[in-house]
Amino acid sequence: MSDFAVIVALQAMLLVAVVVLREPKLLIPCVVLGLPFEYLATQSVDTLGEGGIRGAVRVMLNPGKAAMLATIIVAISRARGNFRSLIPNSSLVLPITLLMFVVIIGVAWSDSLSPANSVLIMPMYIAFVCTAPSLIEDRQDLERIVAAFFVAAMALSLVAMAQRLGGVFQWRSILIQSDDYSYRANAFFADPNNLARFLAISISLAAGMILATGPRRMTVFLAVPTIVLGLPAIVLTASRSGWLGLLLCGFLVVLFSPIRRYTKVRLSVLAFGGLAFMLTLLFLQGGADAQRVRSLTSGLEIVGQRSFLIRGGWEMWKDNPLVGVGSGNYQKTLLVSYLWTLPWWAKTTLSHTASITILAELGIVGVAAFALFSFRFGYTCVRTYYMSLSRYHRVMVGWLGAAFIEILFQSQSEGRLLEEPFLYLLVALLIGMELGAGTRGKDPCVVGAEELAEERRPRSAPTPIPAGIPVGSPAGMAIQPSAEG
Repeated sequence: MSDFAVIVALQAMLLVAVVVLREPKLLIPCVVLGLPFEYLATQSVDTLGEGGIRGAVRVMLNPGKAAMLATIIVAISRARGNFRSLIPNSSLVLPITLLMFVVIIGVAWSDSLSPANSVLIMPMYIAFVCTAPSLIEDRQDLERIVAAFFVAAMALSLVAMAQRLGGVFQWRSILIQSDDYSYRANAFFADPNNLARFLAISISLAAGMILATGPRRMTVFLAVPTIVLGLPAIVLTASRSGWLGLLLCGFLVVLFSPIRRYTKVRLSVLAFGGLAFMLTLLFLQGGADAQRVRSLTSGLEIVGQRSFLIRGGWEMWKDNPLVGVGSGNYQKTLLVSYLWTLPWWAKTTLSHTASITILAELGIVGVAAFALFSFRFGYTCVRTYYMSLSRYHRVMVGWLGAAFIEILFQSQSEGRLLEEPFLYLLVALLIGMELGAGTRGKDPCVVGAEELAEERRPRSAPTPIPAGIPVGSPAGMAIQPSAEG
């Protein structure tokens, strides 16, 4: 209980500091800094449970989610009765709200009729998506959020390295690997795959900032250390999906970065060459991490040898194609009605494939709602990307699109898609960018915008030389003497 008291006190101090400073915009960076701290909420499962009011209290022990709730309260108080201003003029509001209603209504046809915590907290996530953009108004606000990502990534990387190399704070015994001594670093996350996901999007953001904005305080003192510390830390998580997610997200950020194509190709070649060199060293060293890398050659190994969970979800959908078995009802239905799909040695019954989870629990209706949301997210990214020639604006929008794809990709082997709080943070940031936050305020790379404008300006055709006038005259150049003269 002493740990609980300390963490609650730290959360209170953090939120009070924001109020004392009278800068509510700092709540969004507090969300970024607090969401990775899942230690207390994970350790209190046996004490507070996973459902009901006690479960909701346990969820709020995460400082980031508490900051989300504080953001909603502050935004409502700032509206001063004009509640219509809390709904941003964005094409993303309707699809994500529709998805929430489908998830909530899906509880009605589940066996338990009792919503899980992931369903109960979703309205708060959607409220955060609608209210947070009012606190993200210009580039200064975005810079604070980016800095929070870098600070959090560096802190988590140091903790991860201390866990694996120093043997300290190894607070989950189930993360000991097959060699009986190597600990899969998870820092303050409950799952090392979630740590790898956060590091993947943070390292990609750091690379994008370096490429787009060049050397400045943000990149030299925060972005570069994030990459230097984050790369070894993500290796120590032993997360195969996280490694692949980093490659995917990093490649997309470089692809979307407003830099010359030759530079993109050169960086890609150097990155994959360096990756090949590191893999060679890892294979020569051997060990549990090398075995996990070799397992990437097998499709079943990539999904963690849990193909039976995919089969179980597929059978659920075949029997309930339209609306599925109900929100949060996958595990119970699997154990009650589809136990025959599990092999005798199976110990895991929680779905690890997000698309199968949505298909099994919500059917075609849920898949259609999520597909609409994903389409609108992608369309908004493309439209917002070309809204401005600013390098800063474009690299932020490109990173948001790449991070969304990374979360979607990794959730197909590790789950946690609609339950991922960082997904809703990305949506809130994209809405802020759509409303012009990336085009207002001081641009840290204004020269980059001029370069982009210059690149897009059509080149003029060369001036033709009038007939009958010797080449070199009379445009200020002397006529070269002939060989005869």
